[in-house]
Amino acid sequence: MSRILVTGATGFVGPALVEELARAGHQVRVALRRDAPVLPGVEYTITGGIGPETDWRPALIGVGAVVHLAARAHVSDAGPDALARFRQVNSLGTKRLAEAAAASGVRRFVFLSSVKAMAESSPPGRPLSEVDPARPEDAYGRSKREGETALLDVAAGYGMEPVILRAPLVYGPGVKGNFLRLLRLVDRGLPLPFGAVANRRSLVARANLVCALRQCVEAEAAGQIFLVADGEDLSTPELVRRLARALGKTPRLLPVPSVVLRTAGRLAGRSAELARLTGDLTIDTALIRARLGWRPVTGVDAALAETVAWFRRGQQRKGEPQRHRDTEM
Repeated sequence: MSRILVTGATGFVGPALVEELARAGHQVRVALRRDAPVLPGVEYTITGGIGPETDWRPALIGVGAVVHLAARAHVSDAGPDALARFRQVNSLGTKRLAEAAAASGVRRFVFLSSVKAMAESSPPGRPLSEVDPARPEDAYGRSKREGETALLDVAAGYGMEPVILRAPLVYGPGVKGNFLRLLRLVDRGLPLPFGAVANRRSLVARANLVCALRQCVEAEAAGQIFLVADGEDLSTPELVRRLARALGKTPRLLPVPSVVLRTAGRLAGRSAELARLTGDLTIDTALIRARLGWRPVTGVDAALAETVAWFRRGQQRKGEPQRHRDTEM
């Protein structure tokens, strides 16, 4: 494989992926919105913002594969025109990059999508799999699904090899959003009303996701859509207990019925967040295991311990870990 172009290289997943690809012997070039530090020995190019007008031609010279991580994140936008804003980056921006990559002779295009491009919950009694229809429910999910479709259409016309990887919530050192908020609450020892929740949720540690992305670049996987997750599904109270154990805290869980939580969330305008904390979203990873031979490189408890260690280091530096824009999920 020749040079690999990575977008979203300064986000949550990007630095770890760039390091992994470089360690595996690949030549890596990162596309940046503006000048920023990169790993020694890694090329970089300034492309500006990602959208339907981005000029990708200089960045794609000599590139044989693209890994497209950059996205407008689902945690950062709302309102009546949210879909239009998401589309600028996640759909139209992805289409623009795919067209430029195909025209430049790029062979493999790996797109990090989201399980939200499929659904917000898994079917009753079973996990989601790749054969389930894509029925995204929110603006972010719809924009990511449109990005997938645009990539597949462009690739079919040019003979480029697309690979799509749909991930659930990603966690690890540097995590933000709802996972970081939950981690802070558990660390403060506050009582949490999830003791009666009996849901199941799939997560993916960043290390496991990075391993899957690298294999999507290297393996024979043209035209495939994969789901990826750790392989151990947790309920919300079990996640709280494991975070507390890693923090050295005693979990405080109140047995509030899920129906009461959902009602409170609706009244507070936080229905979607409460639905994620009380509902089921499990993922079947059989296809990526069978086709790529992928296996998790870390377990849930080890990944949570690493995340907590990062969190502790941030506290020791007299302040919460620095927030930065979510450029992945």
